[in-house]
Amino acid sequence: MPLINRSVSIAANAQNDNLLAGSAFEYLPSNAQLTFGIVQASGATGGILCTVQSGSDILMEEGPLVVRAGLPIRPDDFTLEDVALGGERIIIKARNTTAGAIIVNLSMIVQEI
Repeated sequence: MPLINRSVSIAANAQNDNLLAGSAFEYLPSNAQLTFGIVQASGATGGILCTVQSGSDILMEEGPLVVRAGLPIRPDDFTLEDVALGGERIIIKARNTTAGAIIVNLSMIVQEI
C-alpha cells in the first residue's frame, strides 16, 4: 500500500496547479482506493484554498485546510476518500490567498483494489 508524502511551499498570492506533479501516482497505475490528508503548516485557516480531483470526481472545491504543523495525522486529517480507475489523473490544486508563503503538507494513501 503506497503512501505519498509531500511538503510544498506555495508563494504569496500564487497557485500550484498540482501538488502531485511528477509523482509516480499523479496518474494511477491501477484501480485504487485513495485516502487524502491535506493540511497547511502555518497561517490562518482559509489562507490556502484547495481543490482535489480524482479523475472526473471533484472531492473538494476551493476548500480551506486545517492548520497543523507537520504531516496530516491519521485518521483525524484524512477527510477525503475516493475510488479511482487505473490511468486517472489525481490533481491537488492549492491557492494561497495571503501575502506570505505557506507550506502545504499532504499524504495520499493508495490501496490497490
